[in-house]
Amino acid sequence: MKLRRLSFLLIAFVLGIGGPILFSQQGEKKAPEAEKKAKAKKKKEPAKPAGVAMPLNSSKLELRKAGHQFDLPASAVGSNGAIYVAYIDHDGEKDQLRIARKDGDQFVDVAAIGEPGIIHKPAITVDDDGTVWSFWGQTAPTDTVELLGCALGKDGLDEPFTVSSSPGSESFADAGVDSEGRVWVTWQSSRDHRPDIYTKYFIPDTGEWSHEIRVSENEEGDWEPSIAFDGEGNAWIGFDSAAGNEFNICLARVQSDGTVEAFPIGHSPQYEARVSLAPTADSKGFWIASERGKVRWGLDSRGHNNNTGINANKSVLFGRFDIASGNFESIPLGHAGQAGAPVNLPTVGVAPDGRPWVAYRYFEKVLWRIAVTRYDPESGEWSSRRRINGSTFGQDRRSQFLNGSDGKFWLCWPSDLRTTKAPGEAGIYLAALDPQLNLPPATPGGREIGETLEEPFPLSQETPERPFNDSHVWKIEGKDHGLYWGDVHRHTDVSNCRTGFDGCIAEHFRYAYDIGKLDFLGTSDHTDIGKIYSPYEWWHNQKMHDAFHVPEHFNSLYVYEREQRWPWGHRNVVFAERGGPIVYINRGTYRNSIWQKELPAKAGVGEIEPGELWDILQRSGRNVALVSHTGATGMGTDWNNYDEIDYDLETLVEIFQGARVSYEARGAPQPTVGLKPGEEYTVSRDAEGASMPPAPVDDFGKFNNGTYQTALELGHRLGVFASSDHISTHVSYGGVFCKEFTREGIIEAFKARRTIAATDKIYLNFTCNDQPLGSVIKTTEKPTLWFNIDGTTDLKRVTIVRNEKDWKIFDSFDGNLCEETVIDNAPVPGENRYYIRVEQIDGNMAWSSPVWVTMQ
Repeated sequence: MKLRRLSFLLIAFVLGIGGPILFSQQGEKKAPEAEKKAKAKKKKEPAKPAGVAMPLNSSKLELRKAGHQFDLPASAVGSNGAIYVAYIDHDGEKDQLRIARKDGDQFVDVAAIGEPGIIHKPAITVDDDGTVWSFWGQTAPTDTVELLGCALGKDGLDEPFTVSSSPGSESFADAGVDSEGRVWVTWQSSRDHRPDIYTKYFIPDTGEWSHEIRVSENEEGDWEPSIAFDGEGNAWIGFDSAAGNEFNICLARVQSDGTVEAFPIGHSPQYEARVSLAPTADSKGFWIASERGKVRWGLDSRGHNNNTGINANKSVLFGRFDIASGNFESIPLGHAGQAGAPVNLPTVGVAPDGRPWVAYRYFEKVLWRIAVTRYDPESGEWSSRRRINGSTFGQDRRSQFLNGSDGKFWLCWPSDLRTTKAPGEAGIYLAALDPQLNLPPATPGGREIGETLEEPFPLSQETPERPFNDSHVWKIEGKDHGLYWGDVHRHTDVSNCRTGFDGCIAEHFRYAYDIGKLDFLGTSDHTDIGKIYSPYEWWHNQKMHDAFHVPEHFNSLYVYEREQRWPWGHRNVVFAERGGPIVYINRGTYRNSIWQKELPAKAGVGEIEPGELWDILQRSGRNVALVSHTGATGMGTDWNNYDEIDYDLETLVEIFQGARVSYEARGAPQPTVGLKPGEEYTVSRDAEGASMPPAPVDDFGKFNNGTYQTALELGHRLGVFASSDHISTHVSYGGVFCKEFTREGIIEAFKARRTIAATDKIYLNFTCNDQPLGSVIKTTEKPTLWFNIDGTTDLKRVTIVRNEKDWKIFDSFDGNLCEETVIDNAPVPGENRYYIRVEQIDGNMAWSSPVWVTMQ
């Protein structure tokens, strides 16, 4: 494709749009609304785990604008030493991709790229002619993401072009220039239903792009590429792969003729992902850094200690890859990589003196910050870590090292300068580090967090899991209904609790695609608890869900959690489309929100209770469903408080939650899946404070009215679902029988209660008088119940529950299969409620939604 110059497009190289909007600043700037509180608490703050702040070699440059969020920067240096930053400018309604250039002690706005909309992670590079190339993902009308590019040269701004577009999503780009002057871009594509890595390069002589080169060939997901180059015109692309049911780093050499050769990097039973690489000073290899996490990452896990969760127990994997031998040598960081716990998202850069530096995010109390450390290849020593002032933000933000032509070594990063968990307005920062600074060496030793920790296997670990492509279809009323598994209750670090251990959205989708092997996912951050879920956080999280949406193969849903306490109960609000209102619990918070104007709440004080929540959501016109959870706890629901429920919106209860227990009924069996010997769990406790499961919970105390059977007994027609909540993985599967596997089709199945809840992928069909689970039936005929079960291991017990009592029990099976037809010859007058409970010998369980049968 020939690139055409569009000289009529507006570009501001010096004045920018509205003039410079960057200014230089020394020290750490605090968000205005938190400045007074920060000063008041300054004397009380303990010493920071990262030690003293990193001295900066010059004033810190800052790019901010009131009322805007400047986020997700990518930076590059031109051959003339000019530093450029591509970033996303969110004005409260839409995103715009912008490029700024360092000009002395400030940045100036250079160009607005492409059309405003929903913009994803940009990449930027500068070729030998000084042309600035930017690449970015942009949400298309299909709610998938296409990858776009644009060139900014001496003659002006080119027309944006499509790098890649497919039925899946194309995003997470990285870019650079090889030793032959060719611009390369690499990205993550889900066109084949699971993420793979692709690349292509620009041919200056023809003005055309090469054909696409597929870098990864694994059947499992391959994620988030990073690109660097050797001195022979080859691109080297690092990425992480879930091949083998665990994540490891791969490094691929890609030649211009399309030849690809892959090398394993630091492969171990631990989680290794999110790689960064930089050429060594002698061009004979690459310095490589990535996250290193737990063994059996994402597999069966429950509990609440600090070793649990997909972001828990993280450390930094670092080392040198030698091109000639193809070998990777790991170099532990020890104490230099332990500024806080956990750490994540490391970035590697090489200073002008040839020594590599590593920057990583670390968690302290409620905040994520950046720490840096330097490695000396000659002495084999790491410097003591140093924090970067003004680097507080959420965890899923990369920093980037740059070498300027003036010999300075720069670090670029985003921050919203939060001093609490509450977000502020994001800006972009650039500061010079002194590579010659005499930093003391790091304390010798230090546990490599992910390496040495040993954990006992969960009780259910030995049960083989179903392959991803093992599907189940059930014909209902002559139409095929596929059984699809998902989770709509997982938290990221946006939520106020478990901030350091729940992980970021990118990790949750890694888990969902490749370890949980789910078909749909929605993360559900809290609206009010401890902090306000801000409109920008909601916007960012929704667009991240777009980046993982693959129509017909994997659906991402837009979800948040209203954590309204007893007696009204926590609810996950699940949208099929972007842009739904956050209906905060606190009335004043909602009335001051951006949604009050179009969807006003009543005046007054106190909380917005479920009845008004339903009203606001109905008026929004959105395709939305609600799922209540943790019923028999202080977070739960006193079902006696509800005279009626809006069944247009709310039809499901989370009967089991992986982070806690089953809330089916007092004395009901409890799953043991994911439980480890001798470990504490966030579960109900008896009067002496002892952990109760795997024994049945005989008494939920004052919260007994929150059990699922209580809701049924009171006449509430609610089906079942299972989700994870905080930390838990691989033990919660909500199943939906969908007519069409779309976002809208999932919501339709929710509302029809064609759902099951399980701790593993246990297939469970259930009908009454040929009507499927979830049905409400009026009949003069005796109820004829049929169920068909295909378990993941041998069955232990199957129970038909009628009117909240164990009615028929089956305990003799042919392995993992069971099919039965039962006639109820003596139904009670009026309504009869039936559902199925399944128990396996490994402690896994499943439940069907009921059928409601009224005898006439």
